[in-house]
Amino acid sequence: MSLAKFRKNLIELVPIRSLRKKLHYKYGWFPGNFVQPDCNISSIKNLKLGGNVYIGGSRLCCEGGIEIGFNTKIGEGCFFLTSNHNYKSNMRIPFDNKSFLQKISIGNNCWIGIKSIICPGVRIDDGAIVAMGSVVTKSVPKCAIVGGNPAKIIGWRDKNLYDNLVTKGLTYPAKNELPLEWVKINKYKKYLEK
Repeated sequence: MSLAKFRKNLIELVPIRSLRKKLHYKYGWFPGNFVQPDCNISSIKNLKLGGNVYIGGSRLCCEGGIEIGFNTKIGEGCFFLTSNHNYKSNMRIPFDNKSFLQKISIGNNCWIGIKSIICPGVRIDDGAIVAMGSVVTKSVPKCAIVGGNPAKIIGWRDKNLYDNLVTKGLTYPAKNELPLEWVKINKYKKYLEK
């Protein structure tokens, strides 16, 4: 039996639910989390998952710490970096042997699109969406939709609708819901303007 499975089974024996929840959070396990087998995670002890989290085949460098909130979905090929080199060194170039650690914090109900890069020290607040291929260098406010390199705000979710859905507990996927419903849209996007 693996250490993680042993720890999970041991925590489940604790009779007080609130204490069990704190222990699961501290040791990075909640029921319903799914991490793809090809995901590459360094310093896994610094990774905290909030429950119902999905992480596609991505790379998470957790040396500085990564916290991912409840019901957050992370697409394939994403890269999370929590350390940076000291390029301002007066001893060596291009950088010296010192690394700076900065935590990444992702809120609840966020969606990080495929091939996105999240830089050290970034906080992504609840309900935010990061468009695929984005490079997030600064923190993202609640319900913002960001995209590009570097990522900029390109839209907003309806905050009232978001808060209403969260209050009612209407998250994806719902229990006993079919995996996915496909809706075909026969319309092209507008042309780029000069």
